[in-house]
Amino acid sequence: MADVEREAEVHAHEQQETARYYDEYWSGSTGWSPPPGLDDDLRAWIDPLMVPGRKALDVGCGDGARYGARVHASGVEVHGVDISEVAVESARARGIDARVASLADPLPHANATFDVVICLEVLEHLVDPAIVAREIARVLKPGGLALLSVPNSAFWATRVELMFRGHFNPRGSPVTQRASPWRDPHLRFFNFGSIEAMLAEGGLRTVRTGGLECQFLRVHGAERVLGSKSWLDAPLSAIGRAWPSLLARRCIVLATPQER
Repeated sequence: MADVEREAEVHAHEQQETARYYDEYWSGSTGWSPPPGLDDDLRAWIDPLMVPGRKALDVGCGDGARYGARVHASGVEVHGVDISEVAVESARARGIDARVASLADPLPHANATFDVVICLEVLEHLVDPAIVAREIARVLKPGGLALLSVPNSAFWATRVELMFRGHFNPRGSPVTQRASPWRDPHLRFFNFGSIEAMLAEGGLRTVRTGGLECQFLRVHGAERVLGSKSWLDAPLSAIGRAWPSLLARRCIVLATPQER
């Protein structure tokens, strides 16, 4: 009994520390926070799912600035969970029915509740992302859809940096990824094969995959050469979308629950 109680204490302490870290992350006090706004590639994946009257869950909703408010405005009933109280308060202000929840534990929702689940740039932050995959499969209705994205650890620039500089770039934050990668918020690393395998193990069948941030020459320092916009962006993005396993910075997967 003492071992069980000790394990529970350790788990609670870990969750408190994680919550503290992400409260700082979303308040911007770490020196960087995710930018707001929705790029065209991601919009093309999200918008078809946002049918008025549907019920959606945003797992790891953050402050709702990037896409949560847009989903809410589309007529979808949007719920969200995040470990950060700071983020949840901001998400609520944007019309999302958000609550504080640890993604190391079961989601606080009943089975087969949602038509759509969104989980974008979250799994790589978790010690055990497989828990979330199983929970997404559980709370989705039969035939429901989950949209998930993760950084692509096989992106060409990551490979080159590791090969020639001996540095694996976790790409979680510009503040930490080179100066102090041991404090970087990215804990798990995926490519297309590993994310699909994990989702399958958790009860989700892949429907479609693709790449995000496919302009593969827009890497560290390239803006000084290419400028903020370039006539090369469109053709290079098309090439990146055709070969996302190497040229897309992020993997995106559309999945549905496996038949039970």
